[in-house]
Amino acid sequence: MKEQKVYSLQFAVYGFRLLLLGFLTLGSLGLFSQASSPYSRYGLGYVHSSVFSANKGMGEVAAAYASGVNINFANPASYASLTRTTIEIGMDIDGAKIHAKDSNYTATNAGINHFAIAFVPNPKRNNFAFSLGLLPYSHINYTFIQKYNDSALGPFRQVYTGKGSLYQAYAGGAYKVKGFSIGANLGFLFGKLDYEKTITFPDSIYAYSTRNITSMNVKSFVYTVGVQYQRLIFHSSNEPDARTDIFMTVGAYGSGGMKMQAKLSNYWDRITIDPNYGVITIDTAQATFNQKATVNLPFNVAAGVMFGNERFWMIGTDFKFMNWKNYSSPLHNAGLNDSWRISFGGQITPKYDEVDKKKYFSRVQYRAGAYFGKSEINFNGKSLNEVGGTIGLGFPFKTVAHLNLTGDFGSRGGSDKTVLRENYYRITFGFVLNDIWFIKRKYD
Repeated sequence: MKEQKVYSLQFAVYGFRLLLLGFLTLGSLGLFSQASSPYSRYGLGYVHSSVFSANKGMGEVAAAYASGVNINFANPASYASLTRTTIEIGMDIDGAKIHAKDSNYTATNAGINHFAIAFVPNPKRNNFAFSLGLLPYSHINYTFIQKYNDSALGPFRQVYTGKGSLYQAYAGGAYKVKGFSIGANLGFLFGKLDYEKTITFPDSIYAYSTRNITSMNVKSFVYTVGVQYQRLIFHSSNEPDARTDIFMTVGAYGSGGMKMQAKLSNYWDRITIDPNYGVITIDTAQATFNQKATVNLPFNVAAGVMFGNERFWMIGTDFKFMNWKNYSSPLHNAGLNDSWRISFGGQITPKYDEVDKKKYFSRVQYRAGAYFGKSEINFNGKSLNEVGGTIGLGFPFKTVAHLNLTGDFGSRGGSDKTVLRENYYRITFGFVLNDIWFIKRKYD
């Protein structure tokens, strides 16, 4: 028994070291997925989904998802259902085709999506667990040009660009008693968002170009709280296979609107653009640095229900709401509405305990889902519709690991030709490693 506990501790230490390595390398090198989107200029940019690889394959259903082997970061109450200490690394390949009247634009990016470890101190009791991780919170990545004509200076153009990301490092825990779980995540947001506006006069030698650069550095705390309740609603006394048991799980999670602390730097300068040396600064008309600012984040809440058994089949639905109308920032406050989304999804595993290697695909988890709702973005006075579908597969590797592969295909903007329309896809790879020290050994 002592040997088993030492093994478990070694596994946790290994996972923690790997997590620290992720903090130091992935965040500093900017290896997180950062898809290009003109809509990322709104609010804090494109806000990343808070669900991990298994949930993404089920239409992002997460409020009532309680797994023994997959980390569900979205609802921290789910940690208490984990039966194994678990490490997960996720990677995304994002692509989008953007339609704007008669022109199209295509973008593709790839990067790390999340990195997390969940530790189960006492798998036999299976009532407490905690988790640490690092994942992207939001990013901006856009460039667009508007052309004008001045009667005195001739044609000129305004170029808007934005780049940057916010990341979230978190620590969370959950406790379960008699089927009721409660949990919380405390996160630390950090990162930098850069916005630039340049006015150029390509046909005039007498007019200097001007440039305005604004940077927002963020360092602030956020939180999420969650609850789940699971109850056995069907058990066949004539069938010894536990896979026939049917559970009902209800869950909810959310966070209140928080005041996030930030620092702003802003300056205007006159520039000239040299074909050989690039941008050359002539002088700086105005500059301010590291001014304190406050960003009011929206509150969000999600609730859902799920039926089934992870060893056989599961099906569930979620509703999520975010109060973006209450969002405020020193930058880009306009163009936001309250957002909501309804999701459906499920998974099935034909033979969870199949031992015949020739029947490997009967142990694969097959997932599918769909979602629809309203985006927070208000473009030209119109709220944008969002709709999409997901498919997923969970490939097991013996009893120690599995690979979650998910495809998400959707559209934002609908068929209205007066708004930009995005057709997007996201391929997610989630590699999950599980500790197996609690499995009974043949020899001691």
